[in-house]
Amino acid sequence: MLESATQLFSANGFVATSLEQVAADARLTKGAVYHHFANKQALFQAVLERLDTETMQAIVERSRTAHTTWDAAVAGLDAFLDRCLDTTYQKICFQEGPGALGFVRWWEHGEAHVAGLLKGVLGALRDDSLVDIDDLDALSTAIYGALTASALSIARAESPSGVRDATRDTMLRLIQGLHP
Repeated sequence: MLESATQLFSANGFVATSLEQVAADARLTKGAVYHHFANKQALFQAVLERLDTETMQAIVERSRTAHTTWDAAVAGLDAFLDRCLDTTYQKICFQEGPGALGFVRWWEHGEAHVAGLLKGVLGALRDDSLVDIDDLDALSTAIYGALTASALSIARAESPSGVRDATRDTMLRLIQGLHP
């Protein structure tokens, strides 16, 4: 059911996708869909949750192969930015998400997935004396905002890979600028 919903939300958008279409595509009854999800928004949020969880797993996996804290941070950034090039991820998470959930709920959903991981990475960089920052919460919030805005730009760009590369360069320069 989630796979069918993902494909339909990605192809048609939130508004144009009906629960009847999801049920038919998944070869289920509409009642079976309602058994698991109260409404279309709840189904969309489950799809978004799944995509964000996969993204966080990709970030962690790529970071694990690094030999230094800095290399792990760069690998995690690259994993996220590469994921932003995926058209399904773009469409559901950044083009449809704000409208489907409402901006505040969408933003909070993103924070719930990213805040702890981002704060952990920045804290590790600070602990290794790679960045000089007292307030990790403020830095995490600023970086989260910058990454989210960058993901939105990638999703809207005529040349997503160009925006991805420019974002990578800018984010690395920004973090390197905090070196003591």
